[in-house]
Amino acid sequence: MKKILCMSLISLLLVLMAACGPKDVNSSGDTSEKTSKQKISGEAAVLTITDMAGRTINFSKKPERIITLTNSDMGIVYALGGSVVGRQTMDASGVEPSAALKATEVGNTHDLNLEKIASLTPDVIVASSEQNLKDVPALEGIGAKVILTGANSIAEIKKQEVILAQLLGKDATDLQKEIDQKVAEIKQEQTGKAVRALLILGAPGSNYAALPNSLSGDILEKAGGINVAKDFKGVENFPQYASLNIEKIVESDPEVVFLMIHGGDEKETEIAFQKEMKQNDAWNSTTAVKNNNIVVLPADLFGTNPGIRITKALDYMANELNQVSK
Repeated sequence: MKKILCMSLISLLLVLMAACGPKDVNSSGDTSEKTSKQKISGEAAVLTITDMAGRTINFSKKPERIITLTNSDMGIVYALGGSVVGRQTMDASGVEPSAALKATEVGNTHDLNLEKIASLTPDVIVASSEQNLKDVPALEGIGAKVILTGANSIAEIKKQEVILAQLLGKDATDLQKEIDQKVAEIKQEQTGKAVRALLILGAPGSNYAALPNSLSGDILEKAGGINVAKDFKGVENFPQYASLNIEKIVESDPEVVFLMIHGGDEKETEIAFQKEMKQNDAWNSTTAVKNNNIVVLPADLFGTNPGIRITKALDYMANELNQVSK
């Protein structure tokens, strides 16, 4: 009887010791979950990027397989010495550099091919902060990180370059210097010139005036132009652009009208726009229409972010303004 009692006490003691001892971190329960989260957090410290939508993205390893959904991001990636496995489906702006032609087309910011994107097993997808914020959950659902970029000014293109340089482990200093040098050069060349201009973003069924807080508006002012729509009120959810106010436009009398075409059939949009202007008495009273100074800007430089082509966009705009001021 004493022997049985003794053995029972020993067994009870062992149970109590086990209960009071440290928990197995590999067992199921809160401790295991906490340890797993700490491990993920530690791994994420390899690379941390704050994108242009203000989101913080952590990488547990250096990203190697990159998809870009805009030509601007793609161009910057290659200019920094990187490459992509997937890119925007080719549009009127073409593909530059030619090395990117071998990358798989995955749709565009308005029409993503999620199946094609998933098949490329990307580590990271670089998308538009304006167009693709809503798509982040779906893109992350295929196992990729998402970085959002975009630019409404030349300064923001420089920021875009820095973010992509961080992603690649590169230095964007040379690309930024190239932009700064071009801006300074254009400023010196255009000193004293002031051409009144109207920038119109034309899309199927609608036209908007570009404001100074848009990328094209910034390019116009840095190239020596005066934006006659600078005091227009931006439309809701599209604050860089305003509805056309014909009365105010006539009053400000632009010397040149620039048309940027976005989406749809470009030639069809251009023809419809030219027809409207020439048949409208108000438009016909402006200096721009009287002198036939209606310029359709190239799609690869205007209407969408040109990325590293921003220096070409500045040269193009300055040259067009100089043609008017002769």
